[in-house]
This record gives sequence, structure tokens and C-alpha cells, in this order.
Amino acid sequence: MPRETNQRAWTGQLDITVFHNGRRSVARDIFFEKALKVMRPIYLNGSAIPTFYIVNVGGGYLDGDRYKMNFNVEDDAHVTLTSQGATKIYKTLEDHVEQYQTFNLEHHSYLEYVGDPIIAYANANFFQFNRFNLRSTSSLFYTDIVTPGYDRNDANFSYQQIHLLNEIYIDDQLVVFDNLRLNPDKECVSGIGYMEGYTHLGSCYFIHPKVSQKLIDRVYEVMKSSAQHDDCRLAISQLPTHGFNIRILAFKTQVIEQVLNAVQSHVVQTLYNRSVNFLRKY
Repeated sequence: MPRETNQRAWTGQLDITVFHNGRRSVARDIFFEKALKVMRPIYLNGSAIPTFYIVNVGGGYLDGDRYKMNFNVEDDAHVTLTSQGATKIYKTLEDHVEQYQTFNLEHHSYLEYVGDPIIAYANANFFQFNRFNLRSTSSLFYTDIVTPGYDRNDANFSYQQIHLLNEIYIDDQLVVFDNLRLNPDKECVSGIGYMEGYTHLGSCYFIHPKVSQKLIDRVYEVMKSSAQHDDCRLAISQLPTHGFNIRILAFKTQVIEQVLNAVQSHVVQTLYNRSVNFLRKY
């Protein structure tokens, strides 16, 4: 695990624990301070699953910012997490931005994290480390979208670097190590093996005890159907456990969101027999 910044230096911290009280999932403990805040949970459409909106009260990430978030989902609890708006990384001319997120999922729990895009503006340098600790019976749906920010010269990759590191553990065993690093200053990120001429990148992890090759094949068909009229590239890979990883290359955030929403809707309907709640941000 990467070494974290000294605790006194955190720009914002957040900690949420959710448990099941026999009727629905509720928050046991909520802590936040400084630049991070979480809104009171909402049970959309009468659902028994709480939705938490995470807010950066400063409106964006600035040079030298450090953030730390912990999410704990106890036995049988379900929770949906999302951001209030895009994660905007502004220019970091002297330092960089770091964000550490830990997700602890206990037995038969389920966590959905569907955040808004990470937007990296000119000269932005952003590092994010996610650690997912699951049990063999717990489930996860997680997405990330990387988007280039506005540039006065219309350059698509004017940020310094985006580095996203994900580690997934099941019963304390490392099953996924995903190290994504886009460094336009040193590499031709628009070329083969990187962005393949596209500008936007979407990623998704889904882990569930009932994931099978048949389900993966069906999800790929759902992806193709959702994106049949859009210019994008799609890929799905089976994880070395009961799950899959998705990558999407496109020119628009909306295309990636559309595909990921179709995937989420399919797996939630298939495995949980419910619909995905509209997160009502606008």
C-alpha cells in the first residue's frame, strides 16, 4: 500500500459506517472534517438502501491537497455512494493532489460507488489510491471516469499526470492490482496501448459471488447495444475471482455514463431484482 501523508496534513477526511438494522441499512457512524462533507443519507424511491452524496466544499482539488476517505459496510448492509459533482483537479505547479479511499465490505454486503468524472485541467497532477477489502460473499460495483479539462489551446492532454491505483482483496488475498498511469509529458498517451486516439476513459469493477461467464457475455451485449450509435471502444475482462472489469474509450463523458448505467441496471436487475435509482443531481 502506498505511504499516506501525515494525518495532520489532510485537507479533508471522511469516514462512514453502514449496518443493517433488520429492516434497512442505516449509518452507524459518520465523520467528516475540513474540505470534505457528506450529506444526510437519502432513501430514494422508498428504497431500503441509503444513498450518500460526498461533497468537496472547496469546489475542486488544489495544489498540495490530500484527502482520505474510509467506507465500512457491515454484514448484510447495502449502500450507494456518489459525489455531488465532478472531481475537478486544477493546476498543480509546485506539488500534486493525493486521494486515498478504503472500502471495507463485510459478509453479504453490497456497495455501489458511482462518482462523477475526474476532470484534470492544464498542468494538473493527481494520484488516487483505492483499496477494496471484500469477503467472499460481499459485492462491489465501482466506476471511475477520467476526463480532460478545458484548455485554452484546445489540447486534449494538457494535464501533467493522472495516476489511479486500485487494489482489491478478497478474504485478505490480493486478487486485482490495477495501475493506470497517464503521463502526457513523458508518453504519447493518445497512441496505441493508451487512449487509442480517444480522450475519455471509463473503468468499472463488478464483483459478486454469482458472476459467471454467461453473465459476462450478456453484459458485453448490453454494452454494445447501449453504445451502438456512438464512437467508442469497449472491453470487458473476467477477474481472477467472481467478477469482471470494464474499460471504455470515448470522446464524451455522457457516452461512458450511458454504457456504465446500462451495465449497472442489468446486473442489479439480474442479481438483486430491483431498478437502479436515479441520483437526482440536476
